[in-house]
Amino acid sequence: MIVEKIKTGIEGLDKILRGGLRKNSSILITGAPGTGKTIMTLQFIYYGAKKYNENGIFIATEEALDDLRGFAKNLGMDLEDMEKKGKIFLIEKPLAMLRGGLGSIRGLLDLIKKKNIKRVALDSMIFFEYLYPKINHNILEYRRQVLMFMHKMKQAGVTFMTVSERKVTDLDRLEYDMNDFVFEGFIILSRIRKGSYFERVITVAKVRGQDHSLDVYPVTIDKGGLRVLEDQVPFSLVEQEQRKMQFK
Repeated sequence: MIVEKIKTGIEGLDKILRGGLRKNSSILITGAPGTGKTIMTLQFIYYGAKKYNENGIFIATEEALDDLRGFAKNLGMDLEDMEKKGKIFLIEKPLAMLRGGLGSIRGLLDLIKKKNIKRVALDSMIFFEYLYPKINHNILEYRRQVLMFMHKMKQAGVTFMTVSERKVTDLDRLEYDMNDFVFEGFIILSRIRKGSYFERVITVAKVRGQDHSLDVYPVTIDKGGLRVLEDQVPFSLVEQEQRKMQFK
């Protein structure tokens, strides 16, 4: 069976994914604040439209769209230009204005069909957590709503990416959340101490139905956005292993 893949547009990531993400899959990017989650989703939408002619929608829940545009431009992504060309659509869903359940997503689905959307990014999963708190009986409704949304995206022919925050991102002590099992793809961004500072790293925990690397790779964030250094090993991990050997 041939797996149809799409390029993420994130430098280095497609190589460790053995060619890209499986088309129409749902991917969760998780990590602590400051690890590059929002940047990854922005690049997924921006470069999907700019490089691969796949129109995209970015749904923001915690950041004003003007702030998002400025933030992206500083990283070399001109969202306004792609918006004017009808290639990217930014939607703001402030948490403070959410009421009741998700209700119908007909408006989003109509936009996907009308504008030939192939990629959707949601920043972040707190959108669902706010509407369906994961306590007592609500945890089942929360999971149902997430699965239903993912199913609608797949039916619409969309590759879906979203982010979630995590308190513990130490790869040796990672505690798995329900979302980690629900999504087809699960990518972890973390920070590892290297002397007096931290080094950003990434690992692909799973992507159902396709081969991928399970190694840990260093990540940089600069003018070009987030880059995965797929040909390097994190220095911080090497130092950790060296310290372990010293105490054996």
